[in-house]
Amino acid sequence: MDGLCAKILENYEIDIKAVKKTKGYYIINGGGMFYALRKTSDTPERIEFRYKFQQNLLQKRFKNIEKIYPTREGGLFAMHDDQRYVLSDHASGSEANFEDRGELSRVLYALADLHQKSREANAAREQFRAEDMGVRLAKIGTELSSLRKRISAAKSLSDFDLLFFRNYEYYENNIDVAISLLAAANYSEKIQEAFAQNSVCHNALKKETILLCGEQVFFAALGGISVDHFSSDIALIISKYMKYSEDRTISVMEIIDMYSNSGHNKLDENDCRLILARLLIPTVFMDATKQYYMKKRSWVPSAVTADLEHEINARDDFLRYIEPLAVYVGNEKL
Repeated sequence: MDGLCAKILENYEIDIKAVKKTKGYYIINGGGMFYALRKTSDTPERIEFRYKFQQNLLQKRFKNIEKIYPTREGGLFAMHDDQRYVLSDHASGSEANFEDRGELSRVLYALADLHQKSREANAAREQFRAEDMGVRLAKIGTELSSLRKRISAAKSLSDFDLLFFRNYEYYENNIDVAISLLAAANYSEKIQEAFAQNSVCHNALKKETILLCGEQVFFAALGGISVDHFSSDIALIISKYMKYSEDRTISVMEIIDMYSNSGHNKLDENDCRLILARLLIPTVFMDATKQYYMKKRSWVPSAVTADLEHEINARDDFLRYIEPLAVYVGNEKL
């Protein structure tokens, strides 16, 4: 073990058998238990929020999360050269296979259980609440309109400009539809209820952060958790399934049913409206266009254009996949 790791580990009461450095962090064999030691840019307040979240879940017998371990002095992180380091679990398991119906069902069952058991009576600080989705959509709409005006004023148009102009109205329409879905779903009431219950979402769900350890589903990478309505995580799972699966043999409604039928969180029609609204947020389109137009550079990486073209080319498949959900909530025409 190198000197840096040894110095930091002096803060912890663990029996160190071996240490391995990998991908920017350390894996510690603690005599039957494995830990990960990572440098973090999280504030002390965020680390504390994450710790209270894990303690609440542990008290409710939900143990399959990446836990933070206190130092000898009871602190939640160790300091070295003005940097914060956190010791947490290191789970050895296989990445979740979203294309396997049985595995995906287990993931959604566990996710619904996590959402249900995350709830507390005391609401978290406002800084750990998710951004209001209505505010976010309005902001994206304003950014989209500003980009259109800026490009219109240009003396000449690049291929990227033309690609933007041919497609921005589709995404502008999706934003309008998403805003109308929020209104129909009584979003303001739903989100206030989530805030009051301190209902926490993971926000970084993907194959790498959902591990299967035997029969258990283990959730890692909890640094981005926030208080939010659970539809956020469900929409994220659906988005990742669409990304990972080419044939998409599991329908959008089956994914929703897997979560709803868990017995932990029964979804109603308004919850489904919120899921659809989140799926319509043009994240990839906006990320690509902002990378192109907002960063001052003399050239633009081809990957940015490729990302935009891929997003546009996948649009019809996306609409076909989410159509059953749109029909279910009464938005047949997108």
